[in-house]
Amino acid sequence: MIEQSDTMIRVEQTVDVPAGELFAVLADPRRHVQVDGSGMLQADVHASPITGVGQVFTMAMHYPALGDYRTDNHVLEFDEGRRIAWTTAREGQPPAGVRWSWALEPLAGERTTVVHTYDWSQVTDPAVLARVTFPRVSADALTASVARLAAAAG
Repeated sequence: MIEQSDTMIRVEQTVDVPAGELFAVLADPRRHVQVDGSGMLQADVHASPITGVGQVFTMAMHYPALGDYRTDNHVLEFDEGRRIAWTTAREGQPPAGVRWSWALEPLAGERTTVVHTYDWSQVTDPAVLARVTFPRVSADALTASVARLAAAAG
């Protein structure tokens, strides 16, 4: 299922992988390149597994209009095995208001409902809004990320 508005894309799929295995991949930024359906992530930069709110991990990125750059990702939510979310910022800059989240709902057996959300509703800086066209990542790319997460964890 895909839900999209002017400020958010949310995809939901059920996969045949236990929530704990999916979460282990999401909590390890070194594995995020395996999950990325957009093709923008290039590598982690000195990242360690995420263990709680307030941590920051840095990723090397590439976007055709911007070239190579890095992002600092500030962890906003961390509920072991269930939920993880972060907001992104250009390296060394404060977050602009883009939020990425993953919610995992364990089901019977080894199945899990995965909800992946890309939310730019908190972007209010006129300079950012003038130079960035949202969404930068499509619903198809988010859907691909969920499938890639299942493959990476399975």
